[in-house]
Amino acid sequence: MNPPRSLVDVLKSMIERTYGLPAVIGELAPFIVGDQGYRMFYAEPDLEPEDAGARILVRDMGKPLRAALYCPDALVRHLETFNPLKGLGDVNIEAFAVLVEEIDHILTLASRASERRPISLLELEHHANITKYLAVMHFLGKQTGRRRVAEPLRQWARHHLFERYSGKQGADEARYREAARLACRYLRILEALAPEDRRAEILTFHRRTIPEILRLVQNN
Repeated sequence: MNPPRSLVDVLKSMIERTYGLPAVIGELAPFIVGDQGYRMFYAEPDLEPEDAGARILVRDMGKPLRAALYCPDALVRHLETFNPLKGLGDVNIEAFAVLVEEIDHILTLASRASERRPISLLELEHHANITKYLAVMHFLGKQTGRRRVAEPLRQWARHHLFERYSGKQGADEARYREAARLACRYLRILEALAPEDRRAEILTFHRRTIPEILRLVQNN
């Protein structure tokens, strides 16, 4: 009997299938670091990495592009204790969304680098917002046994994914808010499509730039 797949492997496969991505990165595990690895990257033994939060560490000096996914030990422990593969709820949706977002970041960066296409930070955040909503819908659909998740659950997901902010100020926070705003508007367009048209739209979405996204949401 094959061992059960890890949450990371499940999400990687799901994202690649959703957007028709080639497996540019074979296994994600070698690219994931915890608190100790984070300290080694920054050569600061006394650094408290959990204050940084999960993130992609990128080194863009020469070829090829190098990246790692930092997952705080506390985030890993939380997702092991409240495994989303066994059910999503208030206790784990935010941690789940963080993991989906960072996996989406590293896969999208790898895809763009392999195609020699640039990507902006806003485009990266917007893309991840759409991915984490689709991932939550997928998990909730399996959890409830329904092909279309009921609207109250959709509202619950949108609240946790797009309406909860830290209250901080600054360029990063402004970018997160704009990415969430664009995601909400785009998802209204996507969910208004006939089921048979959504797959083609998602494949197109993956290749759109932010100016193209802006034109789309402004015209709908």
